[in-house]
Amino acid sequence: MQVLFICTGNIFRSLTAEYALKAALTQTQDIAVSSAGTEDYPHVVWPVVRDYLREKGLDVSRHARRTLTRQILDGADLAVAMSTDHQAFVRAQFAREIPLYTEVCGLPPAPLLDVGEAVPDYATNLDVGHAHMRRIIDQIVDLSSSLATRLRTSPQTL
Repeated sequence: MQVLFICTGNIFRSLTAEYALKAALTQTQDIAVSSAGTEDYPHVVWPVVRDYLREKGLDVSRHARRTLTRQILDGADLAVAMSTDHQAFVRAQFAREIPLYTEVCGLPPAPLLDVGEAVPDYATNLDVGHAHMRRIIDQIVDLSSSLATRLRTSPQTL
């Protein structure tokens, strides 16, 4: 099975989901995990994201962001949107319906907001912006074990 996480820049939410699920799936050989972004822009992983993930035992220093293409999407058995704008993008560009991250983790559908959506003045309000990013990272990492269990036990229901 191939799992693909999709967000905007592939440097925060989908990146976190990819690495957290890979860590939760240790010893599982038949599930491959990757991520991609909807924007074709040379985004880079912010130090606050990289460092916080490292504190959680996830080394993303070798991460190379990717832009979502039809080929990448078609290679996924399960494509997962990190927020509703990613669902809308995939629907509009590729005519495919995909679930939200919270849904595949067994929770009600809820978007995981990017820092700019949650904290419009994050560039001048760094403490609040960084706190939001850490909160979203915590949520994604915490849910990854339940997603790993669901993928191992009943992937056909996702």
